[in-house]
Amino acid sequence: MKTTNPKQKNYRIQIFSLLFLFSIEVVAQSGVNVYADLGTNNVSHGLFIKSAVLGNYKFGKNRLETGIQTDLKNYNKHIFSGYKLDASRDFMIKGILTEIHGFYTTTISSGIIRESNIGGMFRMRFTHFEMTLGTNLRTFSLSQSGIIVYENQKNTSKMHEAGNFMYSFGYNLKPAENSWNAGITLTNFDHFMINQETNPMVNLHGSYRMKSPVSLYAQAWYKIAGASNLEVNYFGFYLKTGLLWNF
Repeated sequence: MKTTNPKQKNYRIQIFSLLFLFSIEVVAQSGVNVYADLGTNNVSHGLFIKSAVLGNYKFGKNRLETGIQTDLKNYNKHIFSGYKLDASRDFMIKGILTEIHGFYTTTISSGIIRESNIGGMFRMRFTHFEMTLGTNLRTFSLSQSGIIVYENQKNTSKMHEAGNFMYSFGYNLKPAENSWNAGITLTNFDHFMINQETNPMVNLHGSYRMKSPVSLYAQAWYKIAGASNLEVNYFGFYLKTGLLWNF
């Protein structure tokens, strides 16, 4: 009896999600976010370069986003290094724009370890201030090669982590509808990365809307380790540059 490789099944689901998003008829607002990350950290073995494409489709108050991440330069031998699926809904609370999100991400940090996260969060947006709070369940899995190398049985190849607190607090100089903006954010997550609560990142960001549907943005991320300890240590730094195209 022929069995389906779990890795192949996972890739099929990811490819189907992307094809579904980009092939549906555009009857509402859709958009694409394309960006690149360039930086170093304590475990990157030098410079790393990543790129990602995220597509979104909004119908009414609902929004679906999916995308992939690739490693252009990294010690990770896998070119494809991440996949994301996010579903959200907008609503108003006393005139404040609020979003509820449910998401799933999977990333390959090395040739033998895969990390997957499933969780939810809500985001509130004010004129200048943004706040996001949420939680996620994390699972670390050994790949088939990892099981062979470490001689593990399949029933011991996964490790589950209890709920992790996610947060983001940001301030923008201008309202969201302004043609240009700049601000600062303290957070412990990015599109394809969720850190422990005690490993926050500081994000300095700026954006400029060239024309109505196209915006350019740049971000500088500084990551620290051990914020709850007496001594806070440097972990990594990276630059993100990208383009947002709403159509």
